[in-house]
Amino acid sequence: MASTSVKLSRRDFLKLAGTTALLASLNWDELIRDAAAAAASGTINIVWFEAQDCAGNTTALIQATEPDLIDVLAGNSHVVGPGNVKLVFHETVMPEWGEAALDIARGAVEGKYDPYVLVLEGSFPQDEKAGGPPGSDYYCFVGDENGKPISCTEWMRRLLKRAVAVVAVGNCASYGGLVANKVLEPVPGLPKSSWSPSPTGAVGFFDDPIRGIKGLVHRLPEAEPFRRFVDGECVPSKPGDPNCRPAVAVPGCPANGNGQLRVLANLVLWAKGLLPLPELDAYWRPKWIFGRTVHEQCPRAGSYAAGDFRQYPGENTAACLYAVGCKGPISNCPWNKVGWVNGIGGPTRTGGVCIGCTMPGFTDSYEPFYKPLNAPRVPTGLEGAAAIGALLVGAGVAYGISKSVEGKKAKVSEHVKEAMDKMLSEEGE
Repeated sequence: MASTSVKLSRRDFLKLAGTTALLASLNWDELIRDAAAAAASGTINIVWFEAQDCAGNTTALIQATEPDLIDVLAGNSHVVGPGNVKLVFHETVMPEWGEAALDIARGAVEGKYDPYVLVLEGSFPQDEKAGGPPGSDYYCFVGDENGKPISCTEWMRRLLKRAVAVVAVGNCASYGGLVANKVLEPVPGLPKSSWSPSPTGAVGFFDDPIRGIKGLVHRLPEAEPFRRFVDGECVPSKPGDPNCRPAVAVPGCPANGNGQLRVLANLVLWAKGLLPLPELDAYWRPKWIFGRTVHEQCPRAGSYAAGDFRQYPGENTAACLYAVGCKGPISNCPWNKVGWVNGIGGPTRTGGVCIGCTMPGFTDSYEPFYKPLNAPRVPTGLEGAAAIGALLVGAGVAYGISKSVEGKKAKVSEHVKEAMDKMLSEEGE
């Protein structure tokens, strides 16, 4: 077997050594007990609840670098650290398990960890209380009471009552994601008026206007303070305002770790009265992260402008990926520009197309991934106005480029132009 060597800088070695010593020295039981006294000490707690998820966002969170998770836990970050924020509940990484873990979740419901920011990961199914078919409580449940499962949606009813803010990380928690995709055949016993075409009736916390799916924020009475914020009816006057509470989406499949930490830090510092809430776009995402399209920030944008397009997905060139399915003109995120981890990675940087994972409608409305842009249909009401504008701008730019490259004798296949002509004619209907 060939051996490989890994170079480790002195700084990274010291950080790893310090991390090992830090984690070994922590008294986890004492940390959890201390969290219960958070309100008195000014600490903001975090309750991280996972529903129908793959824990991909948690994995991405661990990859965060600016700041990294260890800096946050050790208090080395200038943003958040011990004395400011405590992660009291997270099914994947918490040391407690079984009833001991459930006791912490129940404690949050009872107010033992006030104030807390509620972080959601994964989609939520329609349980029986919400009109789902018999047995739908078993699609997603965490623990039980008196021999009956506690559905993930029931946990939301309980946890939303005391949360000062909600952060939905990942596309599933934000808009339903892949789990809310349509199925080819109807599911026996599933109501025709289900929340989504998914077998479990899966939805995100926010609405998906592209697929026409309403999220928990418009389905649960307990979400009313967040609904008023989401619908633009109010601005929170203070953390814990009973009538108006903020909710923010950090979508992606998964959401970038740096993006998660920075938004979470923003909400924590807002809860402490130190920062204003971030300005949000039409899909409830922070504009300072999702304000520009992938195309506007793509390192291959020069090839796009020059009419240099890939002819097939795996072509070993720096050519633009638009002709092989890139959804960059109608998707928003900066990670192809700044890199996924430490300035490295990102789909279009490494030869993969943007598949629209930060957008509502993902994945149904963006498939097939490796065929030219198939713009999703958007409602024509006010809620779809921003999306329609983005689609028309993206389509118009792409169409103009595809016409201009004819004069440059670029090798763009006819089916790309046909797809754009068809899309523009449909939008004009």
